[in-house]
Amino acid sequence: MSVPPLTAPVPRRSAWRRWPKWFVLLAVLIWLADFGVTLLIRHSRLQRRITARLESAFGRPVEVGSYDFSLWGWPTLQAQSVTVAEDPRFGYEYFLRADSLTMRLRWRGLLRGRLEFGTFSLERPSLNLVRDSSGDWNLAEWLPRPFTATSPAGAVPVGPPAPAPSPLRFTRIEVDGGRINFKRGSEKIPFAFIGVTGYVEPDGAGRWRLDLEAIPMRAAVNLQQAGTLHLSGLVGGTSSRLRPAALDLSWSDASISDVLRLARSYDYGVRGKIDLSLHAETADYGWHADVRTELRQLHRWDLPLRADDPAVNLFGKLNWLTGTSGLELEEATLESPHSHAKIRADLSWNDGHGPRGEKAFPFVISVDSSAIDAGDLLSWLRAFHSGVADDVTARGTAKLDGVMRGRPWGIEKATLVISDTELTSPRLRFPVHLHPARIHYDARGFSLSNMVIRLGEVGGPAGAAVYADSGPSGQTGKGASNLRLAGRIAQVRDVIATAGVLGWNISRGWDLGGSAAFEFMWLGARYPWQAEPRGTIQWGGDPPGASLAAPFLNLPVEHIRAGYFVRGRAQDIDIRSADAFGAHWKGSVGQGSAGGNWQFALTADHLAVADLDRWLNPRWRQTFLDRFLPFLNSSPPPRVVPEYLHASGKISVDQFALAPFAARRLQGDVQLEGRHIHFANARAQFYGGELSGSFEASLNPVPAYDLALDYAHVDLAALTSATSSLENLFSGSASGQISIRAHGANRTDLLASLECQGAARITGLELHNLTPKDSESESPWPPAWNSFREASTAFTCADQKIQFQELTLLAPGTEIGGSGSAEFNRNVDFRLGVFSSPGASRGPHPPRVPVEAFRLTGPLAAPEIVRATAHPARP
Repeated sequence: MSVPPLTAPVPRRSAWRRWPKWFVLLAVLIWLADFGVTLLIRHSRLQRRITARLESAFGRPVEVGSYDFSLWGWPTLQAQSVTVAEDPRFGYEYFLRADSLTMRLRWRGLLRGRLEFGTFSLERPSLNLVRDSSGDWNLAEWLPRPFTATSPAGAVPVGPPAPAPSPLRFTRIEVDGGRINFKRGSEKIPFAFIGVTGYVEPDGAGRWRLDLEAIPMRAAVNLQQAGTLHLSGLVGGTSSRLRPAALDLSWSDASISDVLRLARSYDYGVRGKIDLSLHAETADYGWHADVRTELRQLHRWDLPLRADDPAVNLFGKLNWLTGTSGLELEEATLESPHSHAKIRADLSWNDGHGPRGEKAFPFVISVDSSAIDAGDLLSWLRAFHSGVADDVTARGTAKLDGVMRGRPWGIEKATLVISDTELTSPRLRFPVHLHPARIHYDARGFSLSNMVIRLGEVGGPAGAAVYADSGPSGQTGKGASNLRLAGRIAQVRDVIATAGVLGWNISRGWDLGGSAAFEFMWLGARYPWQAEPRGTIQWGGDPPGASLAAPFLNLPVEHIRAGYFVRGRAQDIDIRSADAFGAHWKGSVGQGSAGGNWQFALTADHLAVADLDRWLNPRWRQTFLDRFLPFLNSSPPPRVVPEYLHASGKISVDQFALAPFAARRLQGDVQLEGRHIHFANARAQFYGGELSGSFEASLNPVPAYDLALDYAHVDLAALTSATSSLENLFSGSASGQISIRAHGANRTDLLASLECQGAARITGLELHNLTPKDSESESPWPPAWNSFREASTAFTCADQKIQFQELTLLAPGTEIGGSGSAEFNRNVDFRLGVFSSPGASRGPHPPRVPVEAFRLTGPLAAPEIVRATAHPARP
């Protein structure tokens, strides 16, 4: 008997396989609900009702582009393109504009068929805050008041009548990517906040809790690190002018330069970081705040960041009295790494009234209980002044007490007490000691105890000693100050080196050496630096005198003994002796009280062109490799005479040499205009005769010279005896004119560029080089023609050659004429003709023909004379 097969049971479907369908169905239902409610709002009177509720909440007309409803995550109602209109009292620009306003709805209200709002979220809103001429803000009715059944007892309404209390309630306002603009009436202020994020929410009756962050900005000003402002705390309602309030404000990660640009729209060149924290609470008269400010890495914009850049902390209590437009800073402390000061300040901008309404100065700052460390001052100097040596150190302290008041500010009284201070550096031969001193200023004037600045070890020899006091007694009137500064310096270079390690290049490339003694006084002014100085400096009193090296001179001026005198704006220098340009100088240099160019009167015993070239020519400052291998020279070209030199005066030189010639008692008027020298009205004695004329030189990298001279009665025998190649060749008395132009930095260039023109007249001319050396020699040139009563010629020179035109030689019964040339190497080439009837009129008569012609060629000392085959005509 067979058993029928059993049927396999059908497996039961798992319940989890049905859940995706329900999820999909639920999502479709939510989407349909969102879409349906959105269409219902957009196409029914419900949109106008919601907009009316928003207008009631904001107290201003509201425009909404469209509404969207969503159930995803939480029931929300989103308004697109929201614009809240402005109260006409504050203008006609929008009050608030946002890309979207998202309102979270409460389930409890929806189940009851009502709209109850939870959180408002504003996406990229832009808010205009306006203050009118009466001091009212348009913010007064913006935030909806938390719902209360009754108003507080004794409450006084502020501003226009408020609309009826709205049942609108919410728990929070959130802001993302917002902007806040400020206006003063119709004037838009360039200051604004951008990137505003955070929230505002009710915290009990009439109070709001807020937590906001923003980035400050200013129109038309590029900011790189403006920092972030963070504001948090509790404030009262806007209708009560935000009172009471307790707020915490911080400004972090801000650059000082950007903070200054925000405040003044100007870059003051200060770099660093600033952090500000402030806790403010409302008080009876306004606001009371505890403030702390930290400044770090302070330095000048063009100096590198250093580890020892100064840092400052300022903390204290600040009172802002809103009713009287005043600020009061009390119990403030200013701290740096080793210094501190107690500060109090009262500021008012309400027509000279103090913070509590009393009549007072608009600006008062007082400092007391301060301690200033010299090392901190040195750090400030390094941060804002270039060139301060890294190895310089300062030790010592000072104490400052004082009061400044007024607008513009002025010192009412101040006292500075300086302890024993020392400045040291390996670059200094001697340390600098400042002995204890006291400086005081008040309404009676300025007073200074005996201040001593000394270069040298304590107990050892002093490299310098400077004394300062309040000046002569009995000369200080009420409100006036006197200051006297005197001292003696063994070596001026020590003072220059001390200033150099502190970054002050007082020599400006000049090198001053030698001893100096000085005394200066500033008398009768409110502040000493406002008085005109009077005093003297005696320089180079100790042997061997002082020295001066200028950047445009190849050699130093030595053995200087001079006095410098100051009388107000007038300055005079008395040069008792100085060795420069190969000469010994004396004279005076001065400048009048009206300023202008310097005037001088100088005398020298002797002066040579070769010495001038050695001192002034930039090529003398070059090395052998610079001249012969210039491509290996990486240094800048030598400096020539600077353009800032402007002076005029008279100069007198006993002997002036242009080798191999010399002039005596040279004098004239000299005018210096930077690199241009003009020597006018020049006169000199020259080999029994006289010279007069002018000379100009442009001392550029390629110097140029221009000379114009008149000469009279010059003894040719004495002139030619100055050089061996011309000695005993000529005699006579010469007069005429000559002008010379040349340029170049060396002798070769000068000779190659030399050009001249002129004329000469000679009486009693004798030619000694045309006589045969022995009696057996025969010459076609008769010895009687070696002496002439008169000679004249015009000449020019170029290409290292002198061209003679219209040469005329007159002897008894004979006239010789012609032309020719003489090269700078003393080779000559002349064509001469002998004419009968000397002195005949040349007028319009036809040219005369010489009866005899000659040609002179060869060296000047012994030229060859031959008869010429051609007979040149003489005009």
